[in-house]
Amino acid sequence: MKIESVTAHAFGPLHDRTLPLAPGLTVVSGANESAKSSWHAAIRAALCGAPSPRHRPWDGDSWRVGAMVSMASGEVVAVERDLDDDSAPDVAQRLGLDRTSFAATACIDQAALLSVLEAADGLQDHLRRAAATAGTDGTVEQALQRLIAPADAVREARNRLREAETDLAVARREHARYLELRAQARAAAAAKARLAVQEHAAKLDALTARMARLTELQDRFGDSPPSGLAAQEELTHVVNRALAAWRAAPTPRVLTGPSAAALEAELRALPGIPAGETAVDDELRLVATAYETAAAVALAHRERMPSPPTTAEPSVLRGLATRLDPSGGARLTTASIEVDTARQAQEEAATAAARTQVEADVAAARVQEIALPNPFLRNALFALSALTTLVGVLLLLVDQHLAAATVLVAAVVAGIGGYLSRGNAPAREAAVAFAADQAATASRARARLFAADRALAEAEGQQAVAAEAVRLNDAAVAECAALGVPADRETLWRLANRAAWENEHADLVCEVARTEKAVRVELAARGKVDNTTSVPDLLVDYETDCKVRARQAAMAAQRPYLAQALADRRQAEAAVAEATVAHTRALALLRHAVTAIGRTGERPEDLLRAIAEWQRGWGDMLREAEEERNAWAELQTLRAEGTVDDLETALSAAQTHHATLLAAAARHAACDPVDPALAADHDTLAATATEMARGLPSVPEAEEAVQAATAALTALTTEAEAIDLASQYLTAAREKVHSTIAPALETTLRTWLPLVTDGRYVDAAIDAQTLSVSVRSSSDAWHLASDLSLGTAEQIYLLLRVALAQHLATEACPLLLDDVTVQADDTRTQAVLDLLLRLSADRQIVLFSQETAVVEWARERLGDRDVLHQLTPVAA
Repeated sequence: MKIESVTAHAFGPLHDRTLPLAPGLTVVSGANESAKSSWHAAIRAALCGAPSPRHRPWDGDSWRVGAMVSMASGEVVAVERDLDDDSAPDVAQRLGLDRTSFAATACIDQAALLSVLEAADGLQDHLRRAAATAGTDGTVEQALQRLIAPADAVREARNRLREAETDLAVARREHARYLELRAQARAAAAAKARLAVQEHAAKLDALTARMARLTELQDRFGDSPPSGLAAQEELTHVVNRALAAWRAAPTPRVLTGPSAAALEAELRALPGIPAGETAVDDELRLVATAYETAAAVALAHRERMPSPPTTAEPSVLRGLATRLDPSGGARLTTASIEVDTARQAQEEAATAAARTQVEADVAAARVQEIALPNPFLRNALFALSALTTLVGVLLLLVDQHLAAATVLVAAVVAGIGGYLSRGNAPAREAAVAFAADQAATASRARARLFAADRALAEAEGQQAVAAEAVRLNDAAVAECAALGVPADRETLWRLANRAAWENEHADLVCEVARTEKAVRVELAARGKVDNTTSVPDLLVDYETDCKVRARQAAMAAQRPYLAQALADRRQAEAAVAEATVAHTRALALLRHAVTAIGRTGERPEDLLRAIAEWQRGWGDMLREAEEERNAWAELQTLRAEGTVDDLETALSAAQTHHATLLAAAARHAACDPVDPALAADHDTLAATATEMARGLPSVPEAEEAVQAATAALTALTTEAEAIDLASQYLTAAREKVHSTIAPALETTLRTWLPLVTDGRYVDAAIDAQTLSVSVRSSSDAWHLASDLSLGTAEQIYLLLRVALAQHLATEACPLLLDDVTVQADDTRTQAVLDLLLRLSADRQIVLFSQETAVVEWARERLGDRDVLHQLTPVAA
């Protein structure tokens, strides 16, 4: 690609100005304030856009540049770019570059050189940035340093998830116990309501029956008692008292749940409130984290211990690493092929130069053989022809026709004679032109021969350099074998730096010991002193003790509830015992009555059956007498309990209360039938359920905590996996880019470096891992490019950027250079300019400079494909 011209419609101080560019080398020179930097930025903006705001037009609102660009395919592209609303495509994309990679390789300005020269390792950083990230402010190494998997956060997230799952299990278990207790309380409430209805219905029926019986007996006896059998009164009294006691005796209910003894044993088994911390102290957690971090760093550092061990001196190992050059054999083969090619080209150029020189000499000799015409004779004949023509015209005017015809014939004859007097002039002019062409062809052939001789010399020099590199590499490999170390640059550098590694590892071990001591001090302050146990085990024991004390504290908090349940159980068991005593006493009276009437039996139903049979066994009279006596006795009893009016009032109140009980029981109609014995436990169960509900943990909150912990763990796990995958991809991409670009840059730099340094540095090497640049002087000493002088670093940086542009672009990429020789001396400035002129043979180069030496060189050396523009200061 070549830039034909650039037009600054409105760009900085430039308005409607066009700068034509040559297809080879264009040198743009001028004093300060002549807009050199503005033209440099305008060319870049025309190709890629995105200029700096400092280049906005000094006058007006429009900000526009244009360019005419011709591609290698012959296509001509016209670019018109409005920099305020840039929608034009980047021309750099046709080279396989974007605007960032184009600026990082083909465009070099003063700021880029200054950043390289002012930083200690700026050359290496800029090369790595251009190769790995197309010139952005970051590198793959910096990205890899930022990609740190959150291992501690994942571990903490897993611990939080386990704690949340434990809390959820406890909440569900407590909730299930609460629901069971509530169900028991509801069942007890239903049993109590139904039992109340049944008991009150029995009382209501008994009250109704008693009132009917009282009315009947009053109507029957009035105030006169019946006569009865005196002999049977005592026996009847005994039987009636036994039956009354049996009917009045309560039935002992069956208690459910744990007994008072079991509750008392459970209460005694509860632990007391523990002494000590129930959670890990924040200060201890802080020093423990510092210890874990120091131990992990020391372990990781130990895994990077240089191996295998060797007794060789570090300087020897560094020298071996510097002399190793695995690619020297390939370079020697390539250099040999290039020498053969250059020698063949030199022979062809010599043959062509000799042939064209012979042809030029022959043409020059031919010119000398052709005689020069006589210019005085030709001029005299032409003058005579003109004079006689004038005389003939005058004679015609005076009507001397015959004389006029004679004079005019003489004029024609003189003119023909003048023309013929030229002789061999056309042949001589043709011969001179041919000789000039042959001389020019011979000159070009000699220039090609000179270039071929120089190319052959360079190729032979590179062959010698490659052969020397192979020899040094073979010697270094043999010396590595003798020392018992691998012939690998990276391994040798690590072995040479083993002392630094050991010092750093000792510092890390001291940091681990210091943090371990701090952890043991904190643990000792909390009662954990055991020098035979490791700090991680002591921390685990301490955390376990905290969890045990927390569990003991939770169990001790249950003491008030168990104490209340024990009191309620004891009261219920006392009531059952009292009912049992009354039932036993009534059973004893029943047995005594059966014995008195001469019958036998053990079970209550047998005893009642015996009494019933005894009562039916009497004669009619006895029965009637007994009935009369019983009826009278019943009447007296009924009268003693109240009058008919009193019974009517009580019956009305009982019916109203019964309706209330029925309404209360209707609220439990949906409840399944339950054991009536549960009615006595209703109050206890309801109180226990209410008290339990106050401290009941929330199951939804626990489930939400588990979901949140699971989501956090999933997010952190996904992030860690993504970080690991990104690190793998970044590392692979960096290694691939470095392994591809380092050999190409190394070959190009090795070819050009001796030319620009006047033979001071004859070889170069680029580390494929770090892209660090080293150069070898003519004395076989290797030096890092960052340790050289500012001028040499500037020249190496320039060569690397040119090599990058050549390697990354799909076709010849133009180079825009702004004051790239400011740090070079006169000799190296001349060498750099000569190199740029050579490079301009197959690519377009635009060089901006304010140095007088550059202008003088351009006036002497620029050819037909090159141009020199000298700018004048721009009006303020």
